[in-house]
Amino acid sequence: MIEIPNIYKEFYSLLAQIPEGAVSTYGDMAIQLGDIVSARAVGEMLSENEHPDLLPCYRVVMSDGTLGGYTHPNGTAEKARRLRRDGITISNGKIENFEKIRFKDFRSNFPLKRYRDQVRKIKLDGTVDHSAGVRSIDISYSGRIGVGVAVNFEKELSYEIEVKEARSPYIPNYLYLREGEIYESLVAKGKINVIDGNGVLHRDGRGVATLVGAKKKVATVGLAKSLLTGEERGNEIFIGGKKVGERIGKYFVSKGFGIDLREAVNALIKEGNFPQTKFADRLSRRYKDEILPVKHSL
Repeated sequence: MIEIPNIYKEFYSLLAQIPEGAVSTYGDMAIQLGDIVSARAVGEMLSENEHPDLLPCYRVVMSDGTLGGYTHPNGTAEKARRLRRDGITISNGKIENFEKIRFKDFRSNFPLKRYRDQVRKIKLDGTVDHSAGVRSIDISYSGRIGVGVAVNFEKELSYEIEVKEARSPYIPNYLYLREGEIYESLVAKGKINVIDGNGVLHRDGRGVATLVGAKKKVATVGLAKSLLTGEERGNEIFIGGKKVGERIGKYFVSKGFGIDLREAVNALIKEGNFPQTKFADRLSRRYKDEILPVKHSL
């Protein structure tokens, strides 16, 4: 069982703990989330803070004591003003006595670490029925709202739509936390579900396509636009000497769950609309740009 933490909620809970007269850093907060790779996401969540008077995003600075950015019409000048109001001295754009006032005594659930520990226990063996053709799925975002579209490739194309609010910003190697729920609502049994993301071509061998397939017990294939890990040898991708993916043009195909890599690659090529996710991508973007704004205005 995978527990999906709300990273936004966890992060803002951490942010609220930084006391007046103290500061923390982007990296410190990423560590409290459970993985330093989330440092960039920390910056994103700070910039999205809707309650700056209650949640002191200005108290998060760079690891060298410089102020870093601040989402405000007056930028870092406003950040400096608020820090000085807290009693913090700033000279030449740098906080004095930085290490002395650096706050690290957080109470944290380390959600990314807990999630990763759960994921590593998931078994990936076995195959499932995938005789009913190809179904591609992709997601577009308007802020935190994700628009997922699944496209069936039959005599005539058909599609389904799912709209959900994300629980997490994008964090490398943690795409499942942002997109897993939408993908799980759109995959179909009997189909080869092609997901825009990695399968076993992943730091832990468990990308979003793999986890969705394992949880829903459906055949999945990962189809990614970039290579986050692995070694390329010609058109083949290896991790630790084991082949885990293939490159087709500028795309990277990897086994998700329930289907062999070679069979998955052959099925996608044979289907004839490669990369299949481009259809779901176009429809999700169109819905996001044309339909979603109208629905939100009603």
